[in-house]
Amino acid sequence: MHTNYKGFAITLIFLLGLASLACSSRKEGTCERDSHCDGLTVCFEKKCLSMKEVKAIRTQREEDAKPKICKDNDGDGVKAGNGCKKGAPIDCDDKNDKMAPGKVEICDDFDNNCDGLVNEGLAKCSQALFTGKTGGKQGEYKLNSPHSVIVDDDGSLLVTDSHHLWRVSKDGQVQLVAGSHLPNFADGQGEAVRFSHPHGIIKDRNGDVLLADCKNNCVRRVTREGHVSHVAGMCSSKTKDTGQFADGGKDQARFYCPTDLALDVDGSIVVLDQGNARIRRIGLDGQVSTIAGVGPVHVEDGEGQMGYLDGPANEARFNDPQSVLVDSKGIIYVSESFNCRIRRIDPKKGEHGEVSTLAGESDTLLGVGGHKDGRGAKAKFNFPHGMAFDAKGNLLVVDTGNAVIRRVTPRGRVSTVVGRPDKPKAKEGSWKDVQFGMPIDVAPGPDGSLYVLDAGVNRLRKIVP
Repeated sequence: MHTNYKGFAITLIFLLGLASLACSSRKEGTCERDSHCDGLTVCFEKKCLSMKEVKAIRTQREEDAKPKICKDNDGDGVKAGNGCKKGAPIDCDDKNDKMAPGKVEICDDFDNNCDGLVNEGLAKCSQALFTGKTGGKQGEYKLNSPHSVIVDDDGSLLVTDSHHLWRVSKDGQVQLVAGSHLPNFADGQGEAVRFSHPHGIIKDRNGDVLLADCKNNCVRRVTREGHVSHVAGMCSSKTKDTGQFADGGKDQARFYCPTDLALDVDGSIVVLDQGNARIRRIGLDGQVSTIAGVGPVHVEDGEGQMGYLDGPANEARFNDPQSVLVDSKGIIYVSESFNCRIRRIDPKKGEHGEVSTLAGESDTLLGVGGHKDGRGAKAKFNFPHGMAFDAKGNLLVVDTGNAVIRRVTPRGRVSTVVGRPDKPKAKEGSWKDVQFGMPIDVAPGPDGSLYVLDAGVNRLRKIVP
């Protein structure tokens, strides 16, 4: 029997061509499964959409399926509900007659005029600029587990939260600089960037933002154009890469949850390496060294945590350090949460530098502090966190456990600036009445106002003098 192999081959090629044509017949932008999309989108109803777009569609459908209602439940003359006419004034809280479009804003804990802001433009009153709820001037964005805030040169604010770096204008407009709702590590730009619990931020001499990426165990740079890159440490949140310590070059050095940064007088970067309980330095040549601290605490049975010791910097001990500052003379200040103290490091004193206590006193074995103004060891803190310099060179310290902002002079005199230690519950209001839930960081504004991150209620708050 004679077989026409040539004819068979031609037929097979023709059939494969038809199959290929059929496989590629999908219209551009359509899909049948996730693998047809670009990796940043998913296949939803034969279209490649972002998860944000999919969520918006499902939310709108759920809203459309609800019974239509339009009522004035609080009797303030403005109705609310999904059945109200499009374009009509909508009450933002129909259970509170102090809130409705058209009302005059007064100094209290409510968004009286329903514009998405609280106490905007009122003197001697606190305001919420960025919150954990969408809407208003912040649009679709919301704050989640905030960590750090600084005031930029143009008066806007840079804020880190769970996995983002945000920019907030003076009037509450919010812009995403970099990051995503997904934690991980990735350099790049915008939403393609991945952070994992970014904490402290500073500006360097070039105007770039330097960021301590805690759970990724490294320090990163964000340029003015928004590009994110590695500065020092091995950026990874994998368990096998966590808990390491090493000095050396930027790629050889290892950090363990860095939580804050400060710029030294020579332009080098001082790093608060929280997990390693050390203060580190990234030199201008990229070399990482240790300034002070001997490592994490150890626990002795029947005694408690052994993590407090003043003296030569290469022998000193820290316990849960949180924030770091450097003054114009190169003196380094450290807030210590568990030891409830503000420590002072003079790198030029002695052979290795000297660590001392500027203010605060506590039971360092059990981590028991308190609230008391005074000087040096007579003052008491309760888990202090973020710090910033005021216009006179004093330290502003967020006393998280006491829910207040304290002032510490260079000589160690401590006073309470704002907040109510007897009422640790967030509440907007006048300077004397404002209350915090769990304040975590502070930044002074050029007009004398204070910007406070309140992690207890996911708010960036502005306290106007």
